[in-house]
Amino acid sequence: MATAVSSVQVSLDSITTDYSSIRGKGVLVSPTEEQFELLKKRLQERIEDSRGETIYEIGMGDDGGDCGLDPDEFAASLATLQSLATTLDADCVELRQRKADKGLTTGQYLVRKRVDTSDFMEIRVAVVGNVDAGKSTLLGVLTHGELDNGRGHARQRLFRHKHEMESGRTSSVGNDILGFDSLGNVVNKPDHGTLDWVKICEKSAKVITFIDLAGHERYLKTTVFGMTGHAPDFGMLMNCNTRNDQSFVLQ
Repeated sequence: MATAVSSVQVSLDSITTDYSSIRGKGVLVSPTEEQFELLKKRLQERIEDSRGETIYEIGMGDDGGDCGLDPDEFAASLATLQSLATTLDADCVELRQRKADKGLTTGQYLVRKRVDTSDFMEIRVAVVGNVDAGKSTLLGVLTHGELDNGRGHARQRLFRHKHEMESGRTSSVGNDILGFDSLGNVVNKPDHGTLDWVKICEKSAKVITFIDLAGHERYLKTTVFGMTGHAPDFGMLMNCNTRNDQSFVLQ
């Protein structure tokens, strides 16, 4: 309740605050003290609105047309962004840099709030798709950091029942997690093929919980229950290009 009230207050403050002085691609190059405080306030609002993290673009104009900074301007802008992140107890991580016209550069940076070891951000992703699309295999590779051996080794890590291991098909709702620290590094360290969820959550600033759902139409009710009962934030639809039967996906 307190978090909801805080978010509403932040939204009201952003409506009454005039941010016209911090527009333009060069605002981070050499901001005044007043501009710096406005930039910090605006960045804090974006972080809170996005539940602890946001993507900040350097060298982009308001309309997206005028973009790019020369090397000196880009370096100065990056230093300002890193300073802003530090004052907000957040980390700034480069996602990508792109070359614009005339040798100019733009960049995207992830600004993520540092959290206590007893807390983390959680994103729930429901994974759906037709039978044999490779859902469990993909999740096994992502969460355990090892490629599949071509004989279903990766998906075995997610199966809970003997008949699932024998058939290679998910019949229940499975879960596994993928943790990231504040710098975006994966913290999953499988110990003898198993994951310690407690250790992952302790080391993570952000945890993605994958909800592995059955793809066979026989288990449609179980899949619907998994999609509704686990309250996912996002859905990931997997499609197999070698199969033409997409009836379950359409359902």
